[in-house]
Amino acid sequence: MPTRTIFFHISVFQQACFYTLALISTGIALIPIVRHARIWLRGGLTFALQQALQHLASFSREVFAHRHVLRRRYAGIAHLLLFYGMLVLFIGTCIVAIEHYGAFFFGPHWLYYGGFYLTCKVTLDIFGLALVIGILLTLLRRLCFRPEMLGHTPWDTGFLLLLLAATFTGFLLEGAGLAADPSRHAYMAYSPIGRWFALLFPHLSPTGYVLIWWVHAPLVLTTIAALPYGRRLHLFTAPLSILLQPNRNMGVLEPETMEKVEQTGHIGLRTLADLNGTYLLNLDACMECGRCTEACPAHAVGKPLDPKQIVLSLRQQMWAADLLETTTDVIDEESLWACTNCHACVQECPAAIRHVDLINGIRRYRVGEGHLSGSAGNMLRQLASQKNPWGLSASQRMEWAKGLDVPIVEPGQKPDILLWVGCAGAFEPRAQATMRALVSLLHAANVSFAVLGHQECCTGDPARRMGEEFLFQELAAENIAVLNRTGASSILTACPHCFHTLKHEYPQFGGNYQVMHHTQFLKQLVQNGRLQLERGAQTNVTYHDPCFLARVNGEVRAPRALLQTLTHQPLKEPEHHADRTLCCGAGGGRMWMEEPSTQRPSNRRVKELLSTGAQTIAVSCPFCKVMLGDSLATSEQNTAHLADIAEILLASIAKTDLSLPQ
Repeated sequence: MPTRTIFFHISVFQQACFYTLALISTGIALIPIVRHARIWLRGGLTFALQQALQHLASFSREVFAHRHVLRRRYAGIAHLLLFYGMLVLFIGTCIVAIEHYGAFFFGPHWLYYGGFYLTCKVTLDIFGLALVIGILLTLLRRLCFRPEMLGHTPWDTGFLLLLLAATFTGFLLEGAGLAADPSRHAYMAYSPIGRWFALLFPHLSPTGYVLIWWVHAPLVLTTIAALPYGRRLHLFTAPLSILLQPNRNMGVLEPETMEKVEQTGHIGLRTLADLNGTYLLNLDACMECGRCTEACPAHAVGKPLDPKQIVLSLRQQMWAADLLETTTDVIDEESLWACTNCHACVQECPAAIRHVDLINGIRRYRVGEGHLSGSAGNMLRQLASQKNPWGLSASQRMEWAKGLDVPIVEPGQKPDILLWVGCAGAFEPRAQATMRALVSLLHAANVSFAVLGHQECCTGDPARRMGEEFLFQELAAENIAVLNRTGASSILTACPHCFHTLKHEYPQFGGNYQVMHHTQFLKQLVQNGRLQLERGAQTNVTYHDPCFLARVNGEVRAPRALLQTLTHQPLKEPEHHADRTLCCGAGGGRMWMEEPSTQRPSNRRVKELLSTGAQTIAVSCPFCKVMLGDSLATSEQNTAHLADIAEILLASIAKTDLSLPQ
């Protein structure tokens, strides 16, 4: 019968020694786990089964399918081999333990025998080999061509060598067992790796087998003891971080309450005690891969913002003091205000860490303490006094519509579509051109719509992203009251920031509406035949995806469907496109902040867009239009025209030359 004897040639005394060492190694391994769990629990971490079930699909994709990790092919494959190699070998050890302890109740060889045993042997050999390959690939990456952003210490190399030694001696032990046990010779083919190691021991004595066993066993126990220390703690914390992530869409920030401010005496993240248990767990989940920093548009253009370092700085504070009263002063002002809230760091993180939430929490505290000045502080003051970040009078809100038939909502009137103009559409000349084009398209399609006119004020997006949470809530409450009075249910906007705020953040305060981005609505009009476009009107077109439309809200198809209708050629996609787009640099309040011309993310993006050779750069966000337009104007390679998709569609209908002044 195919099987093997557990503790083959290992005496009872030796078994007792092994169990003693196993208890010691397990105790050593539990020390950091217990210590960190105490911190998370002190922050209020609770395991909510319903919440965990909601994230079960993403947990499976990230942990078992390695969706994020495999975006870096070499590193992803190496990590996948490590993960499944260790997991399967651990499962195999558990099966052996169940067989051994179950023998007291069911007799010897009750589970681990026959076909099941042979299947296990083949599987364990294959995954053991996968683990060895994964270790070697990882060592090669860390020692020969380690990425700059990848965290690394000598202990990382030491642990990989320890794991390699434990795995290699495991194959040695398997070969020794095959050589020393004649009853297993007939089934040697089911040990495709171990059988080759058996050739090393043609005349192995029981003493020789025991010696090899005592080389392998301590190595395994040492590996277990070392596993939860350093960055390897992410093996336990990263899956938990994914499973217990907040039930909020990307980009949706958590509201502050006045009750909490009254209890703590401040707003935002002043100390680590202001973080709940989930965020404390997030800090421990960081594996220091550096993908967040590599994806950061601010870091890429030379700004000091380093999302990975923000997480590590906070984590080091937590680890060093084991106290949550440690302040967040480790984050300097320049790094803090460089963030564009593009969420590229969040998107890239395999451990579901919400860097932007941490940054915004610290911003709230700094703004509350009066640490924000300059153009950004002036913008917030204008937003508070005039209810728009440009500081212009509400009486000017409809000047963009002069000469157009733009109906304003009347009391008791309920239009099919409420057109949300937004502050940029009302006051910024380039965004006004987009709004005028959109209105013309709505008229061409015979759409019944109206605007709020002077009743509309800023959604509060700039205030919330800058950290002025209660100003945002004040503006949101005012807008929700107006929208509810009009009975508006379907809202159309050309601004992805307004789109996101109205759709996903106003529901936090009772404002629930059906919100559409103008590219989504225009796509419907084209598909329904209400807008007739001239096919082939455009060639050589590239498209810039706005962060808050593509990455944060996942809308990448509608803009492309519209542009594809106008051209017989595929779009000239830049290297970074769709939900992996490059930020223009305007988000997070950066639209109103000064920065050196050499550190503008829009310059980098324009260079990439121009490299496609496209003659037309299409956009679908007023902020992107401003930032890219400014960079395009100063580019020495300026060979393209920039226009919103609404303008491009209108030009197609009117059969006009888009390059002519409108």
